[in-house]
Amino acid sequence: MQTMKAKPKVVVIGAGIIGVTSAINLQKKGYQVTLLDKEGVAAGASTGNCGLMAVSEIVPISKPGVLSQVPGWLMDPEGPVTVRAKHALTMMPWFMRFLRAGKAHNVLDIAQGLTQLSNKAAEAYAPLLHESGIEDILKPHEVIYLFDDRKEIKEDQFSWDLRHACGFKTEFLEGDQVRELEPEVSKSIDSGMLMKGWDYFSDPQKLTQSLANTFSQNGGVIRLAQVRDFIKRDGEIMAVVLDNDEKLEAENFVIACGAWSRTLAEQLGDYIPVEAMAGYNTTIIEPNVSLKHPLLHHNGGFVITPMEMGLRVGGTLELGGLNSEPNYQRVRAITRKAKNILPGLEVVEKTEWVGYRPMMPDTLPVIDHSPRFNNLVYACGHGQLGITYGAITGELVADLVFKGSSDKVNMSPYRATRF
Repeated sequence: MQTMKAKPKVVVIGAGIIGVTSAINLQKKGYQVTLLDKEGVAAGASTGNCGLMAVSEIVPISKPGVLSQVPGWLMDPEGPVTVRAKHALTMMPWFMRFLRAGKAHNVLDIAQGLTQLSNKAAEAYAPLLHESGIEDILKPHEVIYLFDDRKEIKEDQFSWDLRHACGFKTEFLEGDQVRELEPEVSKSIDSGMLMKGWDYFSDPQKLTQSLANTFSQNGGVIRLAQVRDFIKRDGEIMAVVLDNDEKLEAENFVIACGAWSRTLAEQLGDYIPVEAMAGYNTTIIEPNVSLKHPLLHHNGGFVITPMEMGLRVGGTLELGGLNSEPNYQRVRAITRKAKNILPGLEVVEKTEWVGYRPMMPDTLPVIDHSPRFNNLVYACGHGQLGITYGAITGELVADLVFKGSSDKVNMSPYRATRF
């Protein structure tokens, strides 16, 4: 009698959108997958993000002229981007790499690396949404960039030109045209830009949890556990050691735990310079205003997204490390600014949130094998684009584990050894 061969095992560490889509795609390739997370499915940035499928956000944060903005980042604790003074020295090596990445000759290469992922982002999500029965969670309403003064467009002409050079289209809107699309918008908004090709998810937490439920229903295992250590031998990881001393063996491992990936990489002797970048939001339960399109206030650096549970006002970037105390004054500041954009907005019942985006110095994620262990794949560092690139990253991770490479895109931009 012929016995069935056991499925090869994979352990995926991290149950945010990147870990979940990786687990699903590995499962489809015939692996027995265990998904680990110390807090649970969608416990971090996959819960509180603003839901945008931001396909043309291919301009890296570090770009020509960024150095002149740094003093403002240090001085304004409520600004769109800020660096906590106590963390500034600690992150100096990361910051120097960040500045080098922003040189003009690097930025086009970075944008092209992001564009590869953007061009496949929606296509990769389609089967996952269908299988989980949540196609309606993806709303076909493009985001509108809002400008207090149209000179802001010229001041950032480099970014608009780069988007257009990479094949992304926009449509300029006069102020009255903005208000034709969204009548609640204040007359103080001078103009707007409709971002062609964008969509948004009306509940990011539901998205990740629904996909995880499908993974579980198809035989995947989800465990609430923290990885404490690794058992290694001859250039391979043999098992992870959990916080209860249990050893979980597998043939392959994936680290996809966002801003915490760096800590695990350091335990293994790999250098993956992911920096924790805090993002804040308020979800307003009964806002007294109705929107169809997400709004992105260019000068304020925040997004207003209509979601199933209310209106979410969120964004901004704060570099302060994983152990810093949240500064909720930042989210209250952008909520006040949101009321200037939507004069009818009422904030009575609300929930405030902070989460940590995993940011690489060049804005590109790491999707690659470990330099030291041939059965370990990293999938981290997606920054503000984790939800956008979630599904395509999951496909690429499964290819790396299954056949060692992927022919879907040029994988060189995402290599783990680039720093």
